[in-house]
Formats: sequence, C-alpha cells, structure tokens
Amino acid sequence: MVRQLVALLLSPVLASAGVLYDVAVRPVDQTNMALGTPGASAPAPLVTQYFVEDGKVRAGGPNAKVAYVFKDRTMYVIDNPARSVHVLRHATLSQVAGHYADTVKQLEDAAAIAPPEQRAEAEQKAAAMRAVSDRLRQPVLREFRVTVRFESVDGRACRVWEEREGGAKHLELCVAPVDTVIGGAEIMSGMKTLSQFRQGSNFAFGVELGLSEWWSDIARLGGVPLLVREYKYDSVVSEVILTAMRQGVPSASLLDMPDGYQVQEGPDYAQWYLR
Repeated sequence: MVRQLVALLLSPVLASAGVLYDVAVRPVDQTNMALGTPGASAPAPLVTQYFVEDGKVRAGGPNAKVAYVFKDRTMYVIDNPARSVHVLRHATLSQVAGHYADTVKQLEDAAAIAPPEQRAEAEQKAAAMRAVSDRLRQPVLREFRVTVRFESVDGRACRVWEEREGGAKHLELCVAPVDTVIGGAEIMSGMKTLSQFRQGSNFAFGVELGLSEWWSDIARLGGVPLLVREYKYDSVVSEVILTAMRQGVPSASLLDMPDGYQVQEGPDYAQWYLR
C-alpha cells in the first residue's frame, strides 16, 4: 500500500518532467560494402541528445556547440561558442513554401520590367526558382506496408514497416507500441511538433522528406519509430536509432534561452538555411 501511494504521488511529477533520449545516426559506408573490405570498421554514429516536454523539443544537449529548440511554431538556434540565439519565425513547412512562392513572383515581376538586354537572364532565374519551388511543394505519394519482421532496439521489440516511393523502397521503420517506450507519448508529441518545420523529419528521425506533409503517415503506424533505415538503389545508406529514453529529468532551462546570450531576430528561415 505504501509503495502504491508513493507511486501515485510521484507519477504526476514524472509525467510533467519531460523525456530525454538520444538519436544516433550511423551512415553506411557503401564503398566498404561494395568492395567487401575485410576488417573494415563501421563508421561511428553521430549521437544527439533530445529533450521533449509538452510538445516542445530541444535537439542538442547542454554541452553541444549548437542546439535547436522548436516551440510555438518558432525555431531557435542556440550557438554556444558565439553566445548567441537566432530566432527563426518563418520556419514551418507552409511558411517556407510561401517564401518560395513569393520569391518566384518577385523574380517574375522583375523579369517583366527588366531592360531587354537583361530580360532573358532574369526570366531564366525566375524559371529556375519556379522549378525548385514546384519540385519542393509537389506532394509525395508514400506507401507504407507492415511486414512480418520484428527487431529489438534497446531491449524493446518493434515491428518493421516499409515505406515506398515510386515503387522503390525508401525507408524501413521499426515501430514499437507507444506504451512500451519510456516517454513514448511525449516523444510522439515532439515528433508532431517537428513535422510542422522545414527539415523537421531530419530532426525527428534523420531523413529528408521535403516540404510535403508527413506526420499523418507516421501517426498511422501506431507507435514510436525506434529505428529508421534509409535506402537508395535497394541499399541501406543510413540507420537512425532512438535510444536511452529516461523520464523524470527536471526540465530546468533546457527549453529556455540561456541568460546573457545575444538574441538575434531572423533572418527568415529560407535565408538562414541557404546561407
């Protein structure tokens, strides 16, 4: 009875304290695979610490040179060596898509009034930007298939799904039920937040999914993707693992901006991303 009472008293505290976990990205050396180099060591994974709480996400631990915070539809880039914070307020998928559309219109308007000797070059720039904009905004048809395969990540069983685009396998996702993963609901809430942002899929599970909406597809899998393999030409090119989940860590100021740092508004995300 005493143990149960203690557990009940502690559970709200733990639930509101957020979740820490690590994202390990392991690139696959295709050269070594192709040549079958004997004794070739696997590339060391790049490990990033994540913290999620109430749908807010931080990528990068306290000692990281650069950390990223995603909250309130705004992306914060914390540069610790420079002791500065860049506030990027136009970083969502819809805002970035709108930026490309506005840029195309500006270039086309400029081409229309350009002097004859400059018009051809201006029209080429506008056409090139329109091609980029159309390609990025084009919806991607993704087909998900559940397999009979199971794997284990950090001692947790997960079931393998395949994601195909244009008939070719693009991803394998090993999905574990939310209630079997420490902080699973918080992690999924954080991924949903990341899905709003350009490059959000890169931060969520290390895969570039462009400007097309992707959260609904992931939500339909019914669990947390603990392992994601990316394929190109039927070969694995990278492997991402979510591991070391721990709940009940005090949030302290992990989601706040550091004291004494210079806060810089802007530039727009697209300008920052392309710099």
